[in-house]
Amino acid sequence: MKIKQTMKKMAASCAVAMFAFGAQTAQAVPVDLELYLAQDVSGSVDGTDFTLSRSGIASAFQSAAVISAIQSGAIGKIAVKLVDFSNAVHLAVDWTVISDLASATAFANAVSLAPRGAGGGNDGQSNLINTALADINGNNFEGTRRTLDIASEGAQDIDGCAFNNVVCPTVQAARDNFLTNGGTTINAIWLNDRDFFGLDATDLINAFQYGSTNVIGGPGSFQAFAQDFTAFAPAIEKKIEREIRGLPEPGILALLGLSLGAFGFARRRA
Repeated sequence: MKIKQTMKKMAASCAVAMFAFGAQTAQAVPVDLELYLAQDVSGSVDGTDFTLSRSGIASAFQSAAVISAIQSGAIGKIAVKLVDFSNAVHLAVDWTVISDLASATAFANAVSLAPRGAGGGNDGQSNLINTALADINGNNFEGTRRTLDIASEGAQDIDGCAFNNVVCPTVQAARDNFLTNGGTTINAIWLNDRDFFGLDATDLINAFQYGSTNVIGGPGSFQAFAQDFTAFAPAIEKKIEREIRGLPEPGILALLGLSLGAFGFARRRA
């Protein structure tokens, strides 16, 4: 009798567990892309630069090209989150499903109204990447792809790394962990920071070399560059559209190869 009662209890427990698992699975919202946008608010980003970058992200989601890219997906919707980061990561706009002009406009308005997270301090990219992975793995979405999009104007300068060092093992470890444990791709858009960071021959760190060495990774990963914050809006719009559409088309790859080749030639001449 006791054996039968024990078996009944075990069966009931299994049923409850299976139901809970099924309910949890059912709650996951399918999307083409989980896009985690991260905006640099470290000490080198002043108020004007912050406003320009914030408005650039907002305007990108009011772009017809971006909305068309969203609707061209197999599911026809994406989930997007925006955070600010420096030493720590601060929520700007929480996960939002975008599928049409109305939802894209609502997200853009929320971006425009979001206050700046506690800025100042250092550029903590490794902490950002680790936080993004935990967030992506713990949200209620099931994306075909999971992409972290980092906008920053410098190299990590904490946790064993320096602003003038092109190699940062801490960021590399975070990137590799992201790609191994649930993330699909990390992309970056870099901004020029005086003579410390950029694409000029006189810069202490070449932004693309730093990005490819430490930050970007995964299928179709790429990085972009904006010479200053006034050039950020068109650059981030094209970048987000490309991320939503997925792997770059052969024509885009060819153009990217030409631009990088020209960049390499210019550096050799310098």
